[in-house]
Amino acid sequence: MRILLTNDDGIESVGLRALSERLGAGHEIYVIAPATQRSAAGHGISVHSPLSYGVLDPGGCRMRIAVDGTPADCVKLAVLYFMKDRLPDLVIAGINEGSNVGSDVIYSGTVSAALEGAYMGVRSIAVSNSDRAFLDGYAFAADFIADNLNVFSSLHMPDYTALNINYPGEKHRGSAIVPVGRNRYSDSFREVGANVLQIGGQPLDEETDGETDVSQVRRGFVTISPVTLDMNDYALLSRLKGEFST
Repeated sequence: MRILLTNDDGIESVGLRALSERLGAGHEIYVIAPATQRSAAGHGISVHSPLSYGVLDPGGCRMRIAVDGTPADCVKLAVLYFMKDRLPDLVIAGINEGSNVGSDVIYSGTVSAALEGAYMGVRSIAVSNSDRAFLDGYAFAADFIADNLNVFSSLHMPDYTALNINYPGEKHRGSAIVPVGRNRYSDSFREVGANVLQIGGQPLDEETDGETDVSQVRRGFVTISPVTLDMNDYALLSRLKGEFST
């Protein structure tokens, strides 16, 4: 299988390396990832500036390219330029250093890279190690992906839909197919210099029960959640048609 790997933590990240090493023995691995840390980049693309890139030692991969751009940029470059003659069979974004559950998916460059792959017509998944300090989690998450690769690669995925997978902060107890939940952070800014502000915060009111990725990953399950670029609120759409019937 021809697999494109990318991420938002940078091409030298521990998670990307774990995934590349685990899948490299049996598959064609192409790594096209940001040159530097681009966490929380969301789905931004570089439309107002050119993209520079560096070709690195492949190190057992078919290709390793570091891009001065966003995770979504990397997927676009792969499909439209670097791999245009032999498109990837699968895009895997990760393994992210930290969780991408609940509201994290709004900001995540990792999830956005997978959704960009889906947008470009390639089956795609995002995978995260929910506790970046749980170093064994990267290997465990890579094993989980490798062990279930046939399932992921054979799923009939709706257009513009990707899978978002989160590995728990312990050896997993099983897997849970759940929707994305809700969580919030105590976002605030602090002054770190003259006219310079730094955002920070801690999780607030995280779900402790319920059948969502937020609660189930905390219970020790690998969560698998389909996410989509379809941002329509169909219930409200229907109600609005009634309100604005004229």
